[in-house]
Amino acid sequence: MIVDSHIHLYPPEVFSAPKAWAEKRGETYWLSCVAPPKGKSLQAWKTVDELLEDMDAAGVEHAIILAWYWEKHDSCVENQAWQKQWISQHPDRLSALAPFNALGGEAAIDLFKSALDSGFKGLGELNPPAQGYAYSNPILHQALELAGQYDAVANFHVTDPTTHDYPGKITTPYSELLKLANEHSSTQFIFAHLGGCEAFRVKESAPANVYYDTAACPLLYKEPVYRKFCDTISPDKILFGTDYPLRVFPKDKNSPEFSAPLAELTNTTLTSSETKAILGLNARKLFKLS
Repeated sequence: MIVDSHIHLYPPEVFSAPKAWAEKRGETYWLSCVAPPKGKSLQAWKTVDELLEDMDAAGVEHAIILAWYWEKHDSCVENQAWQKQWISQHPDRLSALAPFNALGGEAAIDLFKSALDSGFKGLGELNPPAQGYAYSNPILHQALELAGQYDAVANFHVTDPTTHDYPGKITTPYSELLKLANEHSSTQFIFAHLGGCEAFRVKESAPANVYYDTAACPLLYKEPVYRKFCDTISPDKILFGTDYPLRVFPKDKNSPEFSAPLAELTNTTLTSSETKAILGLNARKLFKLS
């Protein structure tokens, strides 16, 4: 089973007019990422039917739909409704991580609990610096404790400070993320984008409850970093992810799709057992997929 542990999806009412949708809701950061004022956007848009067609074409059997890191709690409510519809319609193919903004207070906790009770696998993608709250926010800590009680996961966006600038690039202090993972040992964490490859530079090792996904790596790094990351961490802690439908191969006229990211990962010096673990076995265990 091939599992993509990191995709995003929006309904037509959002992507048909993203500027109008975002401005009405005060989601200026999201708009700056998907429709930057300068340069060409790397964001593509797909319907759920197109997603499933692209998954079938590449042999991807299951995908985890991540929420965006919204600035407003009301946007989280809206996003969760989309996800709930999609995963209920396609439970064998799609799962979801719930949207969350700690500024929503107890309403944010209630929304997350309702997601967990509806079968969501956790929360994320989270990016506190972009969402307007601190990693020390007590509501965030309450949500992470709740995730642990449900044996769920928390996915955090992690930026590599050494990569080129791009729309929406924002600092995500790695030390704060390690602190969260250490403080909430019963919760499974996913540090997105291979944790910004900070594991290559930081002496402190991540605790055992931390996983890493490969989302957007072809866009961030000129050469594949999977071999080095396996040697630094463990192949049992890495999850295949694409950031679909982001155009992670901008020069590829067929982008976005799943085949090119899969080919980049499999055409490396990874062993067969390492590849199988990253492409699906780790995700099946972590997300409890049948």
